[in-house]
Amino acid sequence: MDNSDIAITLVLISAIMHATWNAVVRAGSSRFMTLAMVDGTALLICLVALPLVNVPSLQVWGYVLVSVVLNTAYRLFLIKAYETGDFGQVYPVMRGVPPVLVALFSYFLLNEHLSIHAMAGVLLICAGIISLTFVRKMTARMFKPILMAVCAGAFIASYTVVDAKGVRASETVLQYIIYLTVFQSIPIPALAFFKQRSSLAQAIRGQWRIGLMGGVFYLTSYGLVLFALSLDAVAKVSALRETSVIIGAIIAALFFHERFGWRRMLSALVIVCGIILIKVST
Repeated sequence: MDNSDIAITLVLISAIMHATWNAVVRAGSSRFMTLAMVDGTALLICLVALPLVNVPSLQVWGYVLVSVVLNTAYRLFLIKAYETGDFGQVYPVMRGVPPVLVALFSYFLLNEHLSIHAMAGVLLICAGIISLTFVRKMTARMFKPILMAVCAGAFIASYTVVDAKGVRASETVLQYIIYLTVFQSIPIPALAFFKQRSSLAQAIRGQWRIGLMGGVFYLTSYGLVLFALSLDAVAKVSALRETSVIIGAIIAALFFHERFGWRRMLSALVIVCGIILIKVST
């Protein structure tokens, strides 16, 4: 397998894990506390692994700190979106916005140029993802969570480009994964501890298994993506990662009792066609 094939494989595995940990956050009785447990689990794992890698250079520290700010903003919008909206509509919007923005950012900031087939694949994936938003009739109540999801998606696109530069500037992919995860996993658990300490303790006692599973899946998912970003074009990796919405749609139907239906099947087919176009462009 060449680098592109490895990247595609890693990202598709990551997509399954990403949809799963997002469903864990959405299913929690408190989205904020569940996310705090997910981040806390990832933090503890990476603190243990910290001695395995060297301290990053000043350049890499810059990317880590910027990414932490962008990731924290993304998490706050993520919580608001899941508190007010359905998983089946919020998740596709949140994952559909980044590929287009990442393609633009990577063109202007990273000087990455995609072939016609690859760009068509990115656009097909975006169209398929965003179309999942309209499987139900829009109402005024849905406007706020969708707006929150769009904002979250914009921050995802921003930190994806920053992380692509950061992981390529690091000594190893593992170095960037560990240091980034340590620092980006502090803000939400810290907020939960200082603002709602008793609620956090109660959530840990009652739902620690969910938090543990979510944290492991989150860490593995983003670690695979960061490794893929070091192997292939950022726009392609970002678009492929968002195929997690297919898994998300299945989870929404099975666990949240949201209808799957022929429209979601058609959207999934469009996304698969986009993946094929990206694959044949390599």
